[in-house]
Amino acid sequence: MTTMVEERNGWSPDWAAHPGEHLAEYIETRGWSQAEFARLADLTPKLVSEIVNGKNPVTPETAIKLERVLGLRDYIWLGLQRDWDLHQARKKAMMVAPEEKSWLAQFPLKELKTQKLLPDTANDGSLLDALLRLLGVGDTLAYAAKCRGFAVQHRKSQSYESSPDHVFTWLMLGEQRARAMNLPLFDAAKFERAVREIRKLTCKVPSVFEPTMKRLCHEAGVAVMFAKPLGQTRLFGSAWWIDGNQRAIIQMSLRMKTNDHFWWTFFHECGHIALHRGKNFADDQNARGDGPEAEADRWAETIIYGRDRLPAILANPPMSEIGVRRLAEELDLHPGIIVGMLQHYDKLPYRNLNHLKAKFQWADEARA
Repeated sequence: MTTMVEERNGWSPDWAAHPGEHLAEYIETRGWSQAEFARLADLTPKLVSEIVNGKNPVTPETAIKLERVLGLRDYIWLGLQRDWDLHQARKKAMMVAPEEKSWLAQFPLKELKTQKLLPDTANDGSLLDALLRLLGVGDTLAYAAKCRGFAVQHRKSQSYESSPDHVFTWLMLGEQRARAMNLPLFDAAKFERAVREIRKLTCKVPSVFEPTMKRLCHEAGVAVMFAKPLGQTRLFGSAWWIDGNQRAIIQMSLRMKTNDHFWWTFFHECGHIALHRGKNFADDQNARGDGPEAEADRWAETIIYGRDRLPAILANPPMSEIGVRRLAEELDLHPGIIVGMLQHYDKLPYRNLNHLKAKFQWADEARA
């Protein structure tokens, strides 16, 4: 039987013995027949035989009688029965139906194994069990219900198609990380102040701005995290709510790995949090959006450039490196952000001035 220490340490055996096996050993050790033991315990010979052969459980009433006759505490007998019942239920749960095997194939199993989020096995039962745990659902039907309840609004890419299952998995991995952060309740005023402070960090290197932006947002009840794209997610970022819209998450993929995309994505997702409480968004850059997407865009533009400043810039855009640097210094922005904005609005060819952008790397890629 699994001990309390083993349970706390996360160890769980993949086997179990029916309490009838232990009862048979006790009876044999005492030199009794099953009929003799049945008389001593005030149980029917048939019941004793069925327990010994694993065809009947040890009930609490039976456990008390076993303790009285054999001395082994009643809760140990019940613990053996519990472990046996759980083992049988798990064996049944590990049997994968054809439709469940097809369901598994919808997910980026290879990547999840590489990240050690799923066991490195070809056993469908083990993979199904681990994936359901990862997604926080009891079975595939519950997964479908959870997806419907999540109701993320996609800003779909015009060039690439995302997999809803890959996207949902990526988001749920972020939610797991967020729940481990002990977030306070969302504070709208504190969040807007945090965003304005973070706006001052666009010229800093990641080792400076990353811990600061995460800390400021955390204090306002928003978890900010960076997570590698997973399979066919093809997203730049997402913003969503948890705990009855009391806490928020901003998750970014660092998909393009340049600072113009990074900072625009961040402030755009902040716009969703500030303006659209209770709604969930998954966004791709340059994709077609609806009303809320346009609202988040305008909110981000105001934070980055100031109210009504962007139209004037676009009416007379800088076209040279000197002009871009001069405007960036005036706005206290990294010049790469200016370049990205001008390219987005077709004021500057995409091949021009890209050397002004800062490039980011994942830590493991930097070490490779």
